[in-house]
Amino acid sequence: MDAQPTNVVFRTCAAFVAASLSAGCGNGREAGVGVDGGAALFDAGVGVDGGDVGADSGGIDGGLPDTAPAPYGLAATEAFYRLPYLQPHAIAGQQSSYDRSGGNADGFGASNYLYTDGDKKILLDLEGPGVVYRMWFTGFDPIDAYIKVYFDGESSPRIFEKLSDVVAGVNAPFLSPLAGNQEVSSGGCYSYLPLPFAKSIKIVSNGAGFAFFYHLGYHLFDAGTVIETWTGGEDSSAVIDMWRNAGQSPFPTAGEETVSGTLDLAAGAAQAILDVAGPREITALKIRITGVDAQSGETAAAILGGTRLVISWDGEESPSVDAPLGSFFAMGEFGAYPTRALPVGMDASGTMYSYFPMPFERAAKVGLKNERASATPAVSYEVVHRPFADSFADVGHFKTAFRAETPTTPGDDILILDTEGSGRFLGVVESMKGPENRSYLEGDERIYMDGSRSPAFHGTGTEDFYSAGWYFSKGLFSLPMHGNTAHIGGPEDKTAAYRFLLHDAVPFRTQIRVSIEHGPGNDVTEDVWTLAYYYHRPEPAMVLSDTLDVGNAQDEAAHSYVIESETWNGSRTFTYEGDFDDVELTDDGRAHKGKSGFALTIDPANDGVVLRRRLDYGVANQRAEVFVDGTPAGIWYTAGSNVFHPWKDSDFMLPASLTSGKSTIRVKIAFVSGANDWNEFRYEAYSVK
Repeated sequence: MDAQPTNVVFRTCAAFVAASLSAGCGNGREAGVGVDGGAALFDAGVGVDGGDVGADSGGIDGGLPDTAPAPYGLAATEAFYRLPYLQPHAIAGQQSSYDRSGGNADGFGASNYLYTDGDKKILLDLEGPGVVYRMWFTGFDPIDAYIKVYFDGESSPRIFEKLSDVVAGVNAPFLSPLAGNQEVSSGGCYSYLPLPFAKSIKIVSNGAGFAFFYHLGYHLFDAGTVIETWTGGEDSSAVIDMWRNAGQSPFPTAGEETVSGTLDLAAGAAQAILDVAGPREITALKIRITGVDAQSGETAAAILGGTRLVISWDGEESPSVDAPLGSFFAMGEFGAYPTRALPVGMDASGTMYSYFPMPFERAAKVGLKNERASATPAVSYEVVHRPFADSFADVGHFKTAFRAETPTTPGDDILILDTEGSGRFLGVVESMKGPENRSYLEGDERIYMDGSRSPAFHGTGTEDFYSAGWYFSKGLFSLPMHGNTAHIGGPEDKTAAYRFLLHDAVPFRTQIRVSIEHGPGNDVTEDVWTLAYYYHRPEPAMVLSDTLDVGNAQDEAAHSYVIESETWNGSRTFTYEGDFDDVELTDDGRAHKGKSGFALTIDPANDGVVLRRRLDYGVANQRAEVFVDGTPAGIWYTAGSNVFHPWKDSDFMLPASLTSGKSTIRVKIAFVSGANDWNEFRYEAYSVK
């Protein structure tokens, strides 16, 4: 996000859009024919696996069993103990006002909304079930800007308020500390009040303001998941109390055991503070160093940066945690500062605390390591642990990833986390040292999961990611989920900030890559230190089972592909947005306003299937109903568009009730609506384990 602008140059894509969506040319492309006369195949009854792909068993409200979800909404926010539990049946994402062209004009112009409908600006439009967990805004007019939230296709919004009232923190149900404005969040306005929806959600604004920046973070589930839609009458008092008491343990004390002591760490020495057999879980870890407290500032930087916490689980060769104390406890690399985040921080007495639940099956070893040339005397510690009786197949090990890029590499994002396997990304502490004008804060975050080439999260600026705004315009702050702990001005400007994703943690099944730009185009040199928090299992939670290359005659025949009411077929050369915006890819595909069908091979031992489609996202608001073996599986809706970088990967979850025990499924895609038609270039089937 730019600092407050004086002159803004807008780029228009009206001509490009008009050419791409020309009337009467389905998909904005030349008209085509069916697959070997596809309509005749339907007439002959040669559908997927010999069935008529046009046949179904009714609409979306029929035939799909209900599935009880894991805790969601306020229950997930309160259930701090469930942080290690993986979420293979949730898809996380974020919609924001990022510049679709890949430039730095985030928050400016109509193209930075998801789409527009007359004078209404559509910020988010999802087919559910799901939960919106985070809303963040800045740059809006406090008098005229409004927000409307429509649930489950209702014609009237359940929320219709001035945006400034929603984030004020004093208007129920959007109460502090779950909501706050620019005065408490240093230039940004936020709400963490969960908004669950059973079928769909649409968030609309008039976009009033000299600029309008927004992030909306959410989780989506498969169509069989039972979610109770938000009413406004939900009781958030337990969550509010927990957040107001950040720095205190959120766990009950029953069954806990405590190991404590004081030690002197000689120069270069390492010393264990816990070595215990499992199965158990650590629920609290506290460290205090004589002479270091929340007012120490830069004088404590050498001690906190040179003393590391080291944790190993279940006999692993390389520790899961090897992190400087300053970063681990969310203060950053520039010293000791007041930090009262929910999972970690430093309290008023100078005690550094962690309440991340850390289950282990066989053994845990916790130690401290002094990398300095001088001793660190009088280090007090306390580790609390308790029995853990649940299945370890459902949880991950707590891990951190500490990285230093000194300096950053021109043209490349700052890498925060890049790992394979399955797990949940929980947040990051970032310490930055760059030019005095703070232009290094222009960088956007991007999060990719599970091999998708499309970022699930694409932000608008570094301080925006940390839920602040305008280069942290109101100064330092510390809140339960985010904060700006340090700013030291001068020719080498220093900034430290943290952001946690807890109830809204980002699940991944095979891989995750989290990064952030340095400057508007990775063109500002800085020194940066990052610490990522995550839960992890080395095994993937899903595997690629089959791929259909649409437009390839041999592959289409092998998958019994058929299509009805085709509007286009041919080849396109586009780019993806984000990291792949300079890599052209050519692919063949088709489009229709009717139906397509195909067979996919899956692992019969699956616990659901993720379908991935490569689409031309230059065509807006594509919606289709999905059927599996004749049973409705939900609405696959990809709202918005990007005419600058039109390739997009879109994921859709099929519930286990439709896939488990089967080695082959018949998929039908039935066009519902869209700006033009439904296009498909590639389908992949991933079997969830």
